[in-house]
Amino acid sequence: DHKAMGITARGAWEAVKRHFREIGKDVQSEEFTVIGVGDMSGDVFGNGMLLSRKIRLLAAFDHRDIFIDPNPKDCEKSWIERKRLFDTPRTSWQDYDKKLISKGGGVFSRSAKSIDIGPEIAALTGIDKPSVTPTELMSALLKSQCELLWFGGIGNYIKARSENNADVGDKANDAIRIDGEDVRAAVVGEGANLGVTQKGRIAFARHGGRINTDAIDNSAGVDTSDHEVNIKILLGDVIRAGALKADKRDKLLESMTDEVGALVLADNYDQTGCISIAQASAAADLDSHERFIQRLEASGKLSRRVEGLPLTGEFAGLRAAQQGLTRPELAKLVAYAKIDLFDALVASKTPDDPAFAEALKTYFPKELWKFEPQMATHRLRREIIGTKLADDLVNRCGPSFVDRVREVARADAVTIACAFEAARRIFDLEALVERVNALDNKAPAAAQTALHQRIGGALRRSTIYLARNAGFDGEQPPTILEVVERYRAPVDVQRATLMADLSDIERERVAVRHKSLLDLGAPEDLAHEAALLAPLTLSLDVADLARRTNWPVIEASQLHCVVGAQFGLDALRDAVNLLK
Repeated sequence: DHKAMGITARGAWEAVKRHFREIGKDVQSEEFTVIGVGDMSGDVFGNGMLLSRKIRLLAAFDHRDIFIDPNPKDCEKSWIERKRLFDTPRTSWQDYDKKLISKGGGVFSRSAKSIDIGPEIAALTGIDKPSVTPTELMSALLKSQCELLWFGGIGNYIKARSENNADVGDKANDAIRIDGEDVRAAVVGEGANLGVTQKGRIAFARHGGRINTDAIDNSAGVDTSDHEVNIKILLGDVIRAGALKADKRDKLLESMTDEVGALVLADNYDQTGCISIAQASAAADLDSHERFIQRLEASGKLSRRVEGLPLTGEFAGLRAAQQGLTRPELAKLVAYAKIDLFDALVASKTPDDPAFAEALKTYFPKELWKFEPQMATHRLRREIIGTKLADDLVNRCGPSFVDRVREVARADAVTIACAFEAARRIFDLEALVERVNALDNKAPAAAQTALHQRIGGALRRSTIYLARNAGFDGEQPPTILEVVERYRAPVDVQRATLMADLSDIERERVAVRHKSLLDLGAPEDLAHEAALLAPLTLSLDVADLARRTNWPVIEASQLHCVVGAQFGLDALRDAVNLLK
């Protein structure tokens, strides 16, 4: 359990790292300031405060004490002391070595009647009184300027100005609680549950803060539990089949903890990345986000009042202000999009497609791959595959992707998911995604986001085409691997000669996209490949033309480009792509 809670903290920390990468800071190599709620004996707070040796912990409080170190002297020595407290059972902030605390700081009991405020604490908190109550001090700390506000303890500490304390339902912290509009931290990490109300998150985000939701920041914990359950079911089947002795099970489980953690953190990484990509185009996507919400609400799957999503009039206000949804709101849409697609997939035959045998295997740690026969009969096999496919589609293409493709292709969600899976395999887009992700802290985050947007655009265009033309919605639909086999070779042939075959207008568009990516800081090779994705997706059309007419692919591609240029179809398609 202690290790599992460590994975939960690491998941929340991955979300924090993404926020800072997008700000332009590497929190593993650059010092940054933190104020927190919790103590080092707490699993989430304690693990979190050890995940970087560059933390300058200015202050923290729990249910017993208030710790303040206004100007930390040495990050490394502070980290070592926090590690000592974490490794020692039943410690509190009172056990912190006072010699390491900077001038004016200290550890103060929450049971004290008042706490004297020296110039150092005054500078940190903005308090202009000689003494305050512990409650006043904690409230001031929550409003103090810092780079990260880290929640690891139980309780709600931030609401929106439009809410009152009775709306929150956490009476014990009414006197401490502040408004999201008053938070001066750059980033909020919710390692705890419901440290901030949803309206408080939105208020903070509207004022420039970076925050997800507690469900996103804590998703690693839920994901770890899912893996644990599914692994135990698999091992139960393996033991019954005689492929593993029962007394070897627990040791095997323990040995896989780190690898399960890596699998979980990879899921967490992709999910927070999805929100960042959605945020980058949130204003432009506002209409599609509203239509997605309306569909879910009409089908009884969502209540926007319960989830804190904008009402119709509020959407009109956002549209007039040319604003999109905030990260906390987009996080809700991502969750609902995945649930909605999962339901459709599990109710279909798609999880039984042979294409997903490898996805099922790689869900489990490598130590279990030798038990592939038992994986094939795992009683939650279809649910694992459905979850993985829904996650991948929404992570790569955004929460309203299925609805947008449905409106254009007139296909159902299951057909769209099959077309998506075929498309990313045909164009080998997962390999491209991995190369873009490898640019973390090596290229600007804006360049990574733009590259991901290019990949998402290619997936949208190719998914629309395959949803219409691959036959997934027919009476005898092909398997995903059959569709991949039909298109992959012709696409590869065209990829090799694409630049030479492009019309002048298409070549100019590629040059513009290429330059824009380079200007953002993308590497030359990735900028070139991403700029070519838009015309490359047309190779699906050429592949079908060549197959139906028995023309060689290269000649069909050349003729396709000539006809497109002569009839102005390239210019027309370019204009259509600018429509919302």
